[in-house]
Amino acid sequence: MTESTDNQAPSKPRILIVDDSRLVRIKLTNVLQDEFSIDEAEDGEDGWETLLADDKIQVVLTDAGMPNLDGWGLIERIRSHGDMRIQNIPIIMITAAEDEESRQRALGLGATDFITKPFDKAQLVARVRAHAKADQTSRDLAEHATDDQLTGVRSRRYFLMRGKQDIAFTTRHNQDLSVIVVGIDQFEAIKANDEGNLINKVLGEIATTLKDCIRTEDTLARTSESNFAIIAPTLGWGEAELVCNRIKRKISSSPLNSEGSDVSLSISIGLVNHGVDKVETIEEFLELAEKYVAKAQAAGGNSVMATEKKEAPKKRVSLDAASRIMEMGDPEKLAPHLKMIMAQIIPLLEFCNVKLCLGADDHIQAIKEKLKAGS
Repeated sequence: MTESTDNQAPSKPRILIVDDSRLVRIKLTNVLQDEFSIDEAEDGEDGWETLLADDKIQVVLTDAGMPNLDGWGLIERIRSHGDMRIQNIPIIMITAAEDEESRQRALGLGATDFITKPFDKAQLVARVRAHAKADQTSRDLAEHATDDQLTGVRSRRYFLMRGKQDIAFTTRHNQDLSVIVVGIDQFEAIKANDEGNLINKVLGEIATTLKDCIRTEDTLARTSESNFAIIAPTLGWGEAELVCNRIKRKISSSPLNSEGSDVSLSISIGLVNHGVDKVETIEEFLELAEKYVAKAQAAGGNSVMATEKKEAPKKRVSLDAASRIMEMGDPEKLAPHLKMIMAQIIPLLEFCNVKLCLGADDHIQAIKEKLKAGS
């Protein structure tokens, strides 16, 4: 069936269905085959090999519980792969579980979307279509975007186009997103006194430092002659502030600031966050962050400026976000969210307990009862 579909419509977007139930694969294929070319796999390992072998696959639909490699493991393997085509591919998890913990676990591991069985046919087609289109846009951007030739980071055009996708995902799943703009202080003065291609060294140093400070899923671009910008999906206000201060410290200790250097290098940083600032479009994010940079530079530079954080709406803290906060050395920021974090950890503990035969049933049950008693 798949082969004849491919022959009739070779230009259809290709998707991969990973499910150990042949009946489920048939049902999904019957719903999707008119619009998509379909590959099938009966478990996570089979799906993984298929994905590696076929670079035309644009969306992965995976079941949760499967032999050999389950859906959770497949998502983790995809998101940790070095090839950006594989790492960024949209993943839709399809499972019979309807509880919020399963939904949060899927999204926390990196799933792009989440659909429960029995699925609505029209909704399924619409979601797969939207994710296939987003993947095609990302491929087109990667192929045609004009990156900054001097620093090797993305262009302003790419930044704006990518930002639209990230904000749409953030809004749909009620997650966090931060935009950070880094401006070089006294840029015009450095240019005026430039000898020996100093300005290129400065730009290269800034770009290298920023690459070292951001995550794989973040987007870094040079958005003007003296400004760089970062889109950081899922990064909350507190986490983003830590990143900004780390960037500023690293630039302050740059080799270009060593004794006898021809330049005193400093930066000003503007931070805008989805959960704090009343902005909606990527253009508004960027414009506000650039205004903060200009204000910081007018006040003397070498500082971070953002909207004063009041009582921001509480966002879900994923296990990935919690790990990053721990790595940044500020675990107390997690204190208000510990019950939420434990709610995500317990299903993982229960799964490990069963799979690894740990015999920890009583301990896990005791933890659950204590959490319930303290709620």
